[in-house]
Amino acid sequence: MNKSIRVLIVDDDAIFRTFLRSCMSEMEDIEVLGVARDGRDALQKIKTLKPDLVTLDMEMPFLTGIEVLQCLQEEAPEVHVLVITNESETSAEKTVQALESGAYDFILKSTCLEKKPRNILQTLLKEKIPLARSIATVTQRRVGKNKPTSMVKNTTRNRRSCPDIIAIGSSTGGPVALHHVLNMLPASFSVPIVVTQHMPKLFLVSLVERLEKDTDLTCKLAEDGMVLKSGCIYVAPGDIHMEIERIGTQLRVHLVDGERVNHCKPAVDVTFHSLAVLAPRICTMAVVLTGMGNDGAAGAKALAGKNMHVIAQDKASSVVWGMPGETVKVGAASEIIALNDIAAAIMKYCGMGGL
Repeated sequence: MNKSIRVLIVDDDAIFRTFLRSCMSEMEDIEVLGVARDGRDALQKIKTLKPDLVTLDMEMPFLTGIEVLQCLQEEAPEVHVLVITNESETSAEKTVQALESGAYDFILKSTCLEKKPRNILQTLLKEKIPLARSIATVTQRRVGKNKPTSMVKNTTRNRRSCPDIIAIGSSTGGPVALHHVLNMLPASFSVPIVVTQHMPKLFLVSLVERLEKDTDLTCKLAEDGMVLKSGCIYVAPGDIHMEIERIGTQLRVHLVDGERVNHCKPAVDVTFHSLAVLAPRICTMAVVLTGMGNDGAAGAKALAGKNMHVIAQDKASSVVWGMPGETVKVGAASEIIALNDIAAAIMKYCGMGGL
């Protein structure tokens, strides 16, 4: 029998604190230790109550959620953090910063404005809180320190010296992983990169702004019809799928407003499948990073079936080994690589040195 996860609720909204506590009290294997009304109160109660997990509001008096998280990095790195936030431009920016600083996932308060808010919130809590049992200490922005590179199948695939495009898929833990990989690529990197990260619209806008600021490459939010240029990163916008199409000699973004795929929109599988259709004339290197669920596995398998190269992040360096694990499970991964080594593997495959 699993030991209960001990939770401290931190939020300056008394009504929402009460609602959240009520939802959790009905759930198995969760023990609510108490509530904190602001950031300063939170740090005091974390010291005395020693929770396993903190649900953290971003905008609070005295100390913001970001400031609380920064303190936890120093004072209580063993505590896991699940952000519960509003879907505003300011909150989106702060939440993306929190995810990069160690929070492992987030829940939108706007779900509580929908029909049956208790059921929806409890479903999300049941999905995300148990992750605290298996993930590593994320408040320290952990990445794989080891450097194992394990070939799992068909290491002698025929390939060009350099792919035409690199496609990356990620979800839970993705912002940190994306920064880690993309920040290690030089300004001279000469292959276009497309990224599908599971996040709402405003959060993806903030993610793009931070990637543009923090990496040596140009990063843009993808727009329909946008021509992909060498050395640029194109991030799929929220609530719409991103396909890649070939027009003449150019690769272009094609945005598709379809149904959710694998419960996701944008979905990694949609992007990967569109590139599989273009193979072998267009050579794709696919990378599946940390994330919950199985999105990207089927698309990666389709690419692997066309002799395209697929990298899956290893379990030890993933926050959640769902998406990369499923990619390995279906036999699509050419390599399983620790996060620290993925940028070097990309550069080596592109003929730019590396491992």
